[in-house]
Amino acid sequence: PICMSGASRREETTAAHGARWMAMAMIAVGAFNYGYALLLTHLLSVGAYSTFAAGQGLLLWASTMAVVSVPWVLAQALVRARSDAERHSAVRFAKLTSTGGGCIAAVIVGAIATRFAGLPTALALSLSIFVIFIGTTTAGWLQGRERLRTLSILTVADNVLKNGAGIVLVVVARLGDTGALSAFGIGALAILVRWPRTPRGDGRSWLAALANRDLWHRTVAVAGAQGLVSLFVVVDVVLVALLPGSRALAASYQVSAAISRVPLYFAGAVATAFFPSLSRRATGGMIAARAMRMYAAMALPAAIVLATVPGPVLALMLPSQYGPAASLLRYTAVTGLAAGGITLVVAFFQAVNDYSVLWWLGGGLVGYIGALVVGWRADGITGLAAGGALAAAVS
Repeated sequence: PICMSGASRREETTAAHGARWMAMAMIAVGAFNYGYALLLTHLLSVGAYSTFAAGQGLLLWASTMAVVSVPWVLAQALVRARSDAERHSAVRFAKLTSTGGGCIAAVIVGAIATRFAGLPTALALSLSIFVIFIGTTTAGWLQGRERLRTLSILTVADNVLKNGAGIVLVVVARLGDTGALSAFGIGALAILVRWPRTPRGDGRSWLAALANRDLWHRTVAVAGAQGLVSLFVVVDVVLVALLPGSRALAASYQVSAAISRVPLYFAGAVATAFFPSLSRRATGGMIAARAMRMYAAMALPAAIVLATVPGPVLALMLPSQYGPAASLLRYTAVTGLAAGGITLVVAFFQAVNDYSVLWWLGGGLVGYIGALVVGWRADGITGLAAGGALAAAVS
């Protein structure tokens, strides 16, 4: 019992150390993302910004599945592997599934994007999604080896490159929302710098990796769960772009939703750091409790600040046409906090291969979408925001 307790403490300490690195990276990424989004409100027209925000929502939905389905399955396989052969097979599987998943996601996202954007913008979004998927193998390899400092540095580099490319494409090349969305794919190239290498094998080794039923089962289950989780984050942003009404109001909601995503960065950082330890131990209650305390300590104060930010302060950062965003933040801050909590709790279940939570997620998502529609019919954008906050908290 003493040895088990000591092992638990060491794993908890390692995970907490990694969580701090990832949290710092996510804070930096969040700051850069907010600066990028706020700058685009000045550089793009309201219509172009609304298209960009809807495309970013789709990108977030697809990339949320990408950055956990492949990496988390690979990380779990690496910490549980008993030989180098098993590790190499898991990496080959990740490379194949990330490529195939990227192709499928690019087609789906591109088809949806054509409903609210032109063909060049839809193609730029599809290509960005594909590159992001390819880079997930690197993330999983570093996560499984618990090299979270390197992963955090690459994550920040990805974001810096994305922001720089986006500004150049929008300001210099004058590509508008197409350039702003293309930048996500350019930034993702930074992750490919550390793409893991595997020993050169023949076709049979690749086919054997692809035929691993256990990895397929976990990949499908993780992707399904994270697909549902990510819909809590993006369905409202895409929905307001499709609903009839003022584009300025829709864009104001999208801005407030983007600002309120801070807790999601914290949830992602904590989940990424603690997932390997939770996967290694069947009884990780102590580690899970530490993870939840870290999330609450970071995310709850951030949500309170966002919900209570004075209107004049926000007016200094946003153009006048986004004025309604200040009143919407009190609702979207709750939605962001709840979505981050959902993300973290689902990660606990996935770490121990328990997917019974899918039924709860499905029911919660149906209620969430219903609340958005009912709220919009009752009181427009404000009603949609309030309905979403209530349903997300209940979920």
